[in-house]
This record gives sequence, C-alpha cells and structure tokens, in this order.
Amino acid sequence: MPKKTHADLGDLTGKKVLVRVDFNVPLDKKTGAVKNDRRIRAALPTVQKLLDAGAAVIAMSHLGRPEKATPEERANLTMDRVAARFGELLGKPVRKAGNNVVGPEVATAVAALQPGEVLLLENLRFDPREQKNDPEFAAAVAALGDAYVNDAFGTCHNDKDASMVAVPATLKAAGKPRGVGLLVAKELEIIDGLLSHASRPFLSVMGGAKVSDKIAFINTLLAKVDHLLIGGKMAYAFLQAIGVNTGGTRVAAEEVEAAKKLVPYVGSKITLPVDCLCAKSDDLSQTQVFEGPIDAGYEGVDIGPKTCALFGEKIAAARTVIWNGPVGWFEQTAFSEGTRSIAQAMADSPAVTVVGGGETAEAVEQFGFDHGMTHVSTGGGAFLAYVEGKKFHSLAQIDDQ
Repeated sequence: MPKKTHADLGDLTGKKVLVRVDFNVPLDKKTGAVKNDRRIRAALPTVQKLLDAGAAVIAMSHLGRPEKATPEERANLTMDRVAARFGELLGKPVRKAGNNVVGPEVATAVAALQPGEVLLLENLRFDPREQKNDPEFAAAVAALGDAYVNDAFGTCHNDKDASMVAVPATLKAAGKPRGVGLLVAKELEIIDGLLSHASRPFLSVMGGAKVSDKIAFINTLLAKVDHLLIGGKMAYAFLQAIGVNTGGTRVAAEEVEAAKKLVPYVGSKITLPVDCLCAKSDDLSQTQVFEGPIDAGYEGVDIGPKTCALFGEKIAAARTVIWNGPVGWFEQTAFSEGTRSIAQAMADSPAVTVVGGGETAEAVEQFGFDHGMTHVSTGGGAFLAYVEGKKFHSLAQIDDQ
C-alpha cells in the first residue's frame, strides 16, 4: 500500500513540519567541506513543496559517526557547512538551531521560526539518545513540530534511530499527521514496481566487495531476475569458489564459502567475468589483463575489456536493469573503465534502469550518466534491505493512504 505523503497532511499554513532528511553527505576529511551534495539536492523538492504550502520546515539529519570520531573529526561533523550548502541550493537562508539537537536554545529558535523559513537541527548523532530510540529524546524532538515528513530513504532501515521511529511514533500518539516526502514515495514506487511487474528480460548487475553481506539480496534477485552479472571484488570469491586461481587478490575464506552456495547458478543464471584487469600488488601502475587464472603477484582491480563487451551486450538486450555495486576500483581512473562501461550501457539503453544507491550512485554521477537512468536511489543499505523484503519500522509509523 502506498504511504500517506506530504500532500495528505492537511492545511499546513503556519505549521511547523519536522522533515527527516538524509544529509549524511561525504565530507573533505581535512576541511569538513561538502564533497558531494547529491543527497541535499534530492530533498529540495519536498522542502520546497512544504514551504509553498505555507509551512516552516525543521530539517534534521545525522552526519557521519560522531560516536566513533576523534575530537578533531567530530568538530567537522557539525551541520554548519551542510546548512550553508542547503541554503545555497534552496535559494534562501537556512539557519542551524544552536549547538545541541534539543534544549532551550533550539526551542527558542523554533518558536521564532516563521512560515517559509527553514531551520536545520544539529547533527542528530551528537546526542547519543538518537540511536537508542530514547523516548525522552523523541518527545523533545517531536514537541518542536506540528507534523512529520520522512524523506530520508537512505536511513529508513535504521530502526533504532529515534528520528526515524520514536519521533513519528510520538507524533502518531499525539494525533499529529505524518507522511513520506516526494523522494521516499518515489523510491518505494520504483522498487515496488521492479519487484512486482518488471518488464522482461529482467537483468541485474552486482558488484562491490562482499558476497556475505549481500547473500540475502542476491538470493532475492535470483528468484526474480532472468539473469545476474557479477563483477567487483565479489567476483573473485566466485572465481575461487569454482576453482580459478585469483593470484594475489585477497578474498576472505567466508566470502568464498558464501559464493560456493551460489555456484550452481553460475553459467545458467549467473555470469562471471571472462577476463580481469589486474595490477601488480607492489606496483599498481603495472597492469595486465588475464583470462582465466591470475598470475601470482597480481590482484584484480576491474573487469576486463571482453567482460565489458559481454556485459554491455546483455544490458542492451534487457528491458529492466537493476545495478548495485561498482564492478571495479572506480575511484582510481586507471581502474574505472568497467564501472564506467556498465553505467554507459545502462544510460544508452531504452530499458528501465535503476541504480541501487551508495557507491554505485556516486560512480554513475561521477561519470555523468545519472540523468540517463530511470532512477538513481539515494539508499545503499536501505535499498538492499527493502529489496530483500525486510519490514521498516520507520515506514510503519506512516499511515497507508
């Protein structure tokens, strides 16, 4: 069932709306500057709709992992630079509500907030209660708003985050309206459509490092797709599982064991790379393409040219393509061709093309193919979990339409 949206919240004139956004953006480690604002841009349509409806917006998000950060790293995880970039993209000032998530200073800032204005709370994880669904913390946050909108698909699977679960539950108990934003509504519509009535042939491309982390996701896909292409570091776990020597490519034993469970599908429903671009372990500038066993001292860094062509042909023949995980070390220009070729093949295809968040979305945008896709998800872990069929407590707090 579709969830209620911002449009179902009633008359918002003069109301203050709490909007859970996903502004967990990558930062420059030295300066703390926002390196990629894709997630901020993704939230703008919902925020603008609420402002146009006469509301004031109180946005809130976590940023990084301050609980594991050094004091210097934690200082860079304040929302100051995010607020500045948010304001630039929105075209109006965005104030940050003090140095604490809740408290007298924040309450004063919220009380002064006028219709059409935007306030951003401090990094939610600066308060340790955020990740404990703490009822006292949730009550303090919920008291700031008259309504709640979840527009943070990338964190919808974080069931212990108060801002995702306990806050809307508190508002629900108080009879205050709750809905999802445009971003979350679109994510749910696209993924639900893929899982229920995808056009065929239905193809999936899988990359990334760990088979074990994605085993449930892969099994879900195998039950739904016509074929699965495997690349990235996980491909070497599969190659080892079928007895191919992968040279100096380091693959954990548990990854090979996870891959072995899927070996019966190799050749029929799973296609592995037919060649690999490899680099010398002690000198990454020295590369060689291997078909079959990889020489000792070399490690796999990308799919090879024949695999790029093979995967491209299969993508061109598909009617629906879903992709999660880079197929090579795309951050290094010399090892990015495989990931780039997948992105280009999908962008050139007339098929429904969906990119499953995280590093994959980052790569697609880096190569300039994001606008050629049907949908680029903002959720990495959330995308995987939703496709697997996991129930999100965060969405359970939002009434069905």
